[in-house]
Amino acid sequence: MTATTMMSSNGETDATTGLLDSDTVMQSYLDILKDGSSSKMNISTVRSLALKAISHPQIFCGFDEFKICCSQLILPQEQSNVPNASRSLFNTLDLFSFGTLKDYQKQGESTGQPNEYYLPLNEPALAKLRQLAVLTCVQKACFDGKTRISYDDVSEALGVTTDPMQDGKSSSNTNTITAIRDVEDVLIQCLYANVLKGKLCQKTSSFGWQGENLPVVSSRDIPPTLIPNLLSELQGLSQRLEENGIEVTQAQEQVTKGLVDAAMHWKKVRKQKNTTQDESFSKVVGDVATSTARGGFFGEHSEENWHESSGGSFGINNPRKSSKRSRGGMSGNFHIDAGTRI
Repeated sequence: MTATTMMSSNGETDATTGLLDSDTVMQSYLDILKDGSSSKMNISTVRSLALKAISHPQIFCGFDEFKICCSQLILPQEQSNVPNASRSLFNTLDLFSFGTLKDYQKQGESTGQPNEYYLPLNEPALAKLRQLAVLTCVQKACFDGKTRISYDDVSEALGVTTDPMQDGKSSSNTNTITAIRDVEDVLIQCLYANVLKGKLCQKTSSFGWQGENLPVVSSRDIPPTLIPNLLSELQGLSQRLEENGIEVTQAQEQVTKGLVDAAMHWKKVRKQKNTTQDESFSKVVGDVATSTARGGFFGEHSEENWHESSGGSFGINNPRKSSKRSRGGMSGNFHIDAGTRI
């Protein structure tokens, strides 16, 4: 069955929001080396401390600084003792700083005894080396602009193969499935250790981190050969940030000026509106005062007009008055006619 699985450091399916800070855990070992004196710290003690550090499940970087502290303690002792007695220790610290499991295996194939070139590694140390190899693969893919890495690329760094055809000889399907499971186990260990964020996809046999919060992988120690390039990139980044800061400042000034101009414009508009309203009100009040001075609010003939319009008793055209007179006239004539008849 194919499925897409996402793991996190607490075993839930939610994406992790941050990666492990290995420097905090490594600091306790560095303090022991810095506080130790030559009489108390010999080569055996430093080797034992180094094996504990490289086997610690929460330490993935800081081995180069550990090496510097060791050299300050061991090199003065080697001047009076056996020279190069700490070579295997320094080689092991370099391996965990910049190397991978494939480098460890190559050294064993070339010499036949990798423990002579490196310190003897126990299973927790080898498991740590596998996880560091995965981190290196993901870092390289991120630098190349990728958001997914195939199991084949991871298996190559781990020294295993997921290809059913190797060197012209067919291998069983069981071995291929086992190799894929080994790759997935190491990826899951990195996810549980909180040094990696992403999703396992069995359908595509790949590991992806698209949509995850950056960074998606914990940083390893920086090789000395890459320090000049890193400094150059940081200087370029600093210059770009400075230029962007200037552009942002100019944009903010333009926005502020625009807001001030807009505020002054609307203030002027409101002032003009208030002035216009005051002038209109003053004109209306002046007209009313002028009309009152000439003869009242309704004009010079206001009284006459009022009598005429209201139908007063002195009106000429008063229908009601005329009606009464007509009726009165008719009544008078009736009496006269009646008298005549009599």
